[in-house]
Amino acid sequence: MKKWVVIFLVIFIIIVSFGITSYMKLIPLIKDYGEMEINRFNQLIVSHCYFTRQSQYEDLVIIERNNQGEIQLIDFDMVKVNSLASQVVMDIENTYLSIENGMYKKTENSYYQERIEEVSQSGIISKISMASLLHLPLLNPIMPIISVRYKHLSQVGSSIVKSIENYGVNHVMVELAIEITINMTMVYPFFEQYHSHKIKIPVLLEIFQGQVPLVYTQ
Repeated sequence: MKKWVVIFLVIFIIIVSFGITSYMKLIPLIKDYGEMEINRFNQLIVSHCYFTRQSQYEDLVIIERNNQGEIQLIDFDMVKVNSLASQVVMDIENTYLSIENGMYKKTENSYYQERIEEVSQSGIISKISMASLLHLPLLNPIMPIISVRYKHLSQVGSSIVKSIENYGVNHVMVELAIEITINMTMVYPFFEQYHSHKIKIPVLLEIFQGQVPLVYTQ
């Protein structure tokens, strides 16, 4: 009897050791996969935030010309721009808060809302198949699945990205965007990984007749 117990323990230790060793080797791949999934999840939320559901602000660009019609000043109405950025951040924060508290409820049968409600209930961003990581798809039915969860750090920030440059012959291209930074922690079996993800939301792209004033090209 003792002999069989010893054999069982040896086999068990060998299996556990092999599993731990294999898992440690796969950690870099797991991190890459997790980062890809959280980036995709963040993009999904940002693409459905306040800005994309509202009409675009008008008259964001301020152009001053002289008597000859030449551009002397190009500026932005930063009150409107900052208001828009604040509402975008608030909308994203509220969405993540409702997910984190498990309170998000879908109001329609769209992929977006169904996906967000699913994550809100389980906290799981993605499930990674060990067989897929090992490039052994035939073993999918018997290999373990790694659940990747997220822990929101409640750190969503924004910055305004502005660009003014000459475009073609005697035209100016003005671009305005809001860059959203989302900080999150992904929870894997036995370790956590911090991620900071930046997403650029285009707000405005307009072309005006004239040349860029020298003050913007120096």
